[in-house]
Amino acid sequence: MLVNDLKMHFPVTKGLLRRQIGSVKAVDGVSFAVKRGKTLGIVGESGSGKSTIGNCLLSRLPITGGDIMFEGVNMRNIPAGSMRKMRKTLQMITQDPFASLDPRFTIRKCISEGIEIHNTISGKQAIDEKVSEMLNTVGLRPEFADRFPHEFSGGQRQRISIARALALQPSFIVCDEVVSALDVSIQAQIVSLLMKLQQEIGLTYVFIGHDLSVVRFISHEVAVMYLGKIMEITSSDELYDHPLHPYTQALISAAPIPNPDVDRARERILLKGEIPSPMNPPKGCNFCTRCPHADNRCREEEPVFADVGNHHFVACHKVTGR
Repeated sequence: MLVNDLKMHFPVTKGLLRRQIGSVKAVDGVSFAVKRGKTLGIVGESGSGKSTIGNCLLSRLPITGGDIMFEGVNMRNIPAGSMRKMRKTLQMITQDPFASLDPRFTIRKCISEGIEIHNTISGKQAIDEKVSEMLNTVGLRPEFADRFPHEFSGGQRQRISIARALALQPSFIVCDEVVSALDVSIQAQIVSLLMKLQQEIGLTYVFIGHDLSVVRFISHEVAVMYLGKIMEITSSDELYDHPLHPYTQALISAAPIPNPDVDRARERILLKGEIPSPMNPPKGCNFCTRCPHADNRCREEEPVFADVGNHHFVACHKVTGR
């Protein structure tokens, strides 16, 4: 998947006539590529636009501008009928499986609903066999199929959500904070399951999260977002070992390290102030109001998102020298 200058602005209206008085720039001109069979991690503070990007990639929102190319098709201009057919290959796993699973449906119905809608398999016996296969794939017993979502733990419900997404044999999955509501031990199980499925089936993931250690573990490349823009993007190891953007450095310095001695000895970068409103972002660099290195140029001129070598892209005047 190739994303070019993606924008998602939500109108802000006022009064009985719903007159537009502004717009929330949730995503404001981001570009990146997701390689087939690989995982792109997206990290950043709450409100940075991570989940909005995920919804845009699946055409769940009518984007304001830019292009999203998937398998040679520009999804911005795709007709509704063609988009319906393409949805089989584009799936999402959400943060809260209890909210995404209909409590009135059995697990069998939850998993088979998409199969029946898209008519990928015909016949009750064949559908039941597919449901059993999907439950086996995610490590659940097939006899669980006739139970309801409330009878399962959070980790089991997330496995059911994964089974439901896999039932249509997708090639691209957006994982939106899929482990943030789970215990640490269960997080490891779900992440290991996703990686195992990727190796066996060749799935492509966009993994959205705020836990830097989890994102590093599962991702091949990582993009750091701030206020609707990507500040830095490169390979996972390169980003965590050699962060270049001041915001990335601050994020990584705030993440705990398992070794207490190393954790106490390292330098902390504390950012002052709050993230600005996406309705009224700063004039120059989006990060200039909190950056400890910002100067007049940063406050007036938006930095170019440029490659500084080794496929390491950064949007910072002081890093790129542009």
